[in-house]
Amino acid sequence: MGFASRKADDMSEWAWKWRCKLLPPPDPAGRSIEEIDASSDDDPKKQSNEQPETGTHAKVKYYYEGKDSNPDAERFNWANYPPKQMSPTAVKQMDLHSVCVFKVKDREKVALGNRFPLKTYKIIIYNRQLIAAIAPIVKEEGCHLELNSNAEFKAPFVPLYFGMPGILDLYRNTRDNDSLKSHLELLIKVLDDTFSDLRPRVASLRAARLMNYRTAWTYFPTGCIIHTHTKNAEMLAKVDGPAAYTVEGLKIDVKVLSFNGDAFVWRKTELEIMPFTGNKPITDLPHYPLEFHEDPAAVKKRLVERGRRVLDLQGLCYRNYNGLALNVGSEGLESHTVEGRVLIDVPQGKRELTDPDTVKNTVTSGANKDDNGQKKQLRWLSEEDQARNKKEMLAQEELLMFMGPWIEGYALKNKQWLKFYIEDIEPITWNEAAYQHLVYNEDQKDLVLSFVEHHGQKEASVFDDVIVGKGQGLILLLSGPPGTGKTLTAEAVADRTRRPLLYLQAEDLGINAASLGANLKRLLAMATDWKAVVLLDEADVFMATREPVDIARNELVSIFLRELEYFRGIVFLTTNLYHTIDPAFRSRVNLHLLFKPLSAEARESIWKKFLERVPHVRVAGAEPLLLEEGKEKKWKDEAEANLAGKGISEEDLKELGRWNLNGREIKNAAKMVQSWCDFKGYAVTLSRLENGIKVTSPHAAKEGEVDDSLYD
Repeated sequence: MGFASRKADDMSEWAWKWRCKLLPPPDPAGRSIEEIDASSDDDPKKQSNEQPETGTHAKVKYYYEGKDSNPDAERFNWANYPPKQMSPTAVKQMDLHSVCVFKVKDREKVALGNRFPLKTYKIIIYNRQLIAAIAPIVKEEGCHLELNSNAEFKAPFVPLYFGMPGILDLYRNTRDNDSLKSHLELLIKVLDDTFSDLRPRVASLRAARLMNYRTAWTYFPTGCIIHTHTKNAEMLAKVDGPAAYTVEGLKIDVKVLSFNGDAFVWRKTELEIMPFTGNKPITDLPHYPLEFHEDPAAVKKRLVERGRRVLDLQGLCYRNYNGLALNVGSEGLESHTVEGRVLIDVPQGKRELTDPDTVKNTVTSGANKDDNGQKKQLRWLSEEDQARNKKEMLAQEELLMFMGPWIEGYALKNKQWLKFYIEDIEPITWNEAAYQHLVYNEDQKDLVLSFVEHHGQKEASVFDDVIVGKGQGLILLLSGPPGTGKTLTAEAVADRTRRPLLYLQAEDLGINAASLGANLKRLLAMATDWKAVVLLDEADVFMATREPVDIARNELVSIFLRELEYFRGIVFLTTNLYHTIDPAFRSRVNLHLLFKPLSAEARESIWKKFLERVPHVRVAGAEPLLLEEGKEKKWKDEAEANLAGKGISEEDLKELGRWNLNGREIKNAAKMVQSWCDFKGYAVTLSRLENGIKVTSPHAAKEGEVDDSLYD
């Protein structure tokens, strides 16, 4: 039977089918129910007494890859005998050769008469002297050779292709009587044959400033400077390893310079060229060597200047921003529009955006390390450490062109951690006029300004709370009707004291206990670190008197009270409903500014301040603002020009002050009338301002006039 089985293994498929018909497999129902029942007993004592049927011979059985196996698909036909091996003599003869070249059929080329052209598949170098000589050359392409082992290279032979000029130089500089020279000559001839088609083709494409996808890898040797645009930003990157083809495209490992909050470091990233057919102009590709740019020197100069700007953004920096910014989302970088003030805070931004930078290959020494070289937990670099980093970078200024196009920070208006484009970061223009524009008692304004300006600059007071950490904040309550200047007060004081303003509303904190505590703690901690002014506008929901029947809202009030108790910064709370505030809040307020409804004199002053800011409007007691240079105001006719010349008189201002409006309504009316008059070429006059009031605030009335709606 054993002989029949061995013979069956050699039968054709047809004979094998007949064998199966003549000798069917055993009947699966061959055992009786009693035998099956007896064999299903799980008692380990009974099983241990039975004689095992498998694994009883102390031997190892080997199986070998057989005919028609496909290791790439993990499909094997196992055989009892190994394939025929190369004889020891043949192996010894191979080892005697300096270089061995393995050729395969080149199926990409046309075969004539069933004769395929050949191409090099693999090169093995056996000569130890030759391996040691070329090791430093191929190391530049990330290929590390073992000096005591054979060096094996496979197509497309990237290290040898880029290393060939170095090998030629080595050959020219080697003495004729040196035994290495003959081995170098052999290798050079092998490489010349291997790249006999590739090198001329690439040279022709480069001369025509073209690129073919199949040979694109030859354009990106290690150290090559790549010009690229990513997310609307121009950037230079340095190739950090050989390019490799994948299913998606050609992947190029590169590195760019980045500030990680402590030092300037190389950050690794990846660029990709999607597959394309035919030849393309090199500069049409998203990434290409800088040498093919029409003005490489201008690009370097421009990006070095951008890199210089980062040297001044190492600490906590309060800046203005107008443009797009990026956030790290689930699908990569997402764009957001940002207008207004931002805080550049790289250490915290790195943590919030989950964008860890490598600390390998640091360019500057950094500062956040102790005497043992361990990283310290510091927030921002000191001015001394920033100056040292800057000095070290300026000493190698050419590296600044590799600086990444973004830097991390917080957008105060968007309330988001984002990556900001460095070119769009500008110095802040402080609004000095806002404080002067504020209509309020001058002594009380000065008191608030002094408290905010000096908060946190002195040692602990004798009046501090007996519990450490409590009662060290400055809490200011601003109460009064809408449009009386509460929000403007906080904004004006923050600008006057050069502090960031963190504007918060109820939706930013959440209205359930689970989210309120965590959000409030996080935002107040950020404000404390930044020495920012917090403005919590319309905070009534968190300050309202607690009621026994409303447990959920009571919990919100309690959480808010607790967080304010331990807050060490400055917070402005605004409310329109002072009488509803919980007594516990009133006792914790340091300063309470009460804003009453605007008097006629106050409204007159506000009208004057707004109209003074309108170009070509002559206001009594003030000079009109002029339009930008090169622009000329064109009136509808001579009558309009005459009206503009007359301007707004003192009597007009008094008449406007009689309208029962708040500050926000006055601003809205002045803005709408200015837009209307600019569009039509009209002069801004009292009658037009009053017409504007009637359409922007139709329910407003003048003092001393009867409201006709009472008689409807």
